[in-house]
Amino acid sequence: MSADGAAISSSVGPARSGPRVAWLASIVLFGALPALTVIALFAAAISDDSVATDLRQFYGAAQAILDGDNPYEATGITEWGGPYPYPPLPALSAVPLTPLPFDAAGVLVMAVLVGAALATLRVLDVRDWRCYGLALLWPPVLSAVQTGNVTLWFGLAAALAWRYRDRLLSASASVGLTLAVKFFLWPLVVWQAATRRVVAAALSVVLGAGILLLSWAVIGLAGLVEYPDLVRRLEKTVGEDSYTLYIVGLDLGLPSVAARALWLAVGLALLAALVVLGRRGDERSAFLLAIAASLALTPIVWLHYFALLLVVVAIAQPRLGVVWFVPLAMVLTPGSGHPTPFETAWTLVVAALTIGLALRTSLRGDRAIASPPRVRAEPA
Repeated sequence: MSADGAAISSSVGPARSGPRVAWLASIVLFGALPALTVIALFAAAISDDSVATDLRQFYGAAQAILDGDNPYEATGITEWGGPYPYPPLPALSAVPLTPLPFDAAGVLVMAVLVGAALATLRVLDVRDWRCYGLALLWPPVLSAVQTGNVTLWFGLAAALAWRYRDRLLSASASVGLTLAVKFFLWPLVVWQAATRRVVAAALSVVLGAGILLLSWAVIGLAGLVEYPDLVRRLEKTVGEDSYTLYIVGLDLGLPSVAARALWLAVGLALLAALVVLGRRGDERSAFLLAIAASLALTPIVWLHYFALLLVVVAIAQPRLGVVWFVPLAMVLTPGSGHPTPFETAWTLVVAALTIGLALRTSLRGDRAIASPPRVRAEPA
């Protein structure tokens, strides 16, 4: 071989190996590592007897309903020691699981929730396969799977509400169903109204109220009158262990009234911003702020609530980018219960940074659409 041929061969080798190494790294980071992490999560949950810990309250309430008992008077079915704290619909949805032993039901629910997380990205038209793997490494997503809570279902409902936002019944049913399960994503109703979907907003409220009353009627309206007091007791019992600005204010030494005012001020500012952007026609950025307001205005927030950031990031940037990696920083946060002041503040900072970067991407995208580049006319 000539000297020139040897030189060409030596230069082509590294050029070909570079993409191959990058491809193998992608397979490991976005394919093998998430798969192994999920398998480890299931194995640890089974060995530690922590399979779908939050499912136990739905499962226990479902058994009470089948026995003809009032689930709001049953004891020993929740981690915090109180009675069942949700509206009846989640308990009624868990009735088909009761023939199974709890551990088997819990593993099944955890597996379905993995699918719900991936389905959320698919509904939002995320085509980059790496995003799916990275999402399964997010600590809040892993927490949502392990606890077996409703958060990932809420994320899927929000994704459907966005994708089918111009279909009256589909969007209203998606939002209304979440309201019947838990009054958490109510800022989406504000978003519907702000983006001139007033009929959809009204229908969401009507459907939510109708499904709520119907589910309560199934159990003979048991616990309906006492339910508001139950929610207040729940907030008093576990509210100080959650990730909210109110808790951050208390950790900083603020009086309770001042800390609550700070919490409400930030939440209301997010609502006001979403209304302004929605009225201006930037429905995407307004939707991201609606999710942010839902997280900010909820008095009890566990780590798995931040799995809703999947919706925020996927809408703003459906391909892999920096913002997809930010929630990984929540690895410093425990899943639930008794976070330190640093852990509470850190979690909220990471969430705020994620939302801020997503919002910046969304605003830039809307400006690019609103102001397409000019094309200089060619001379005749």
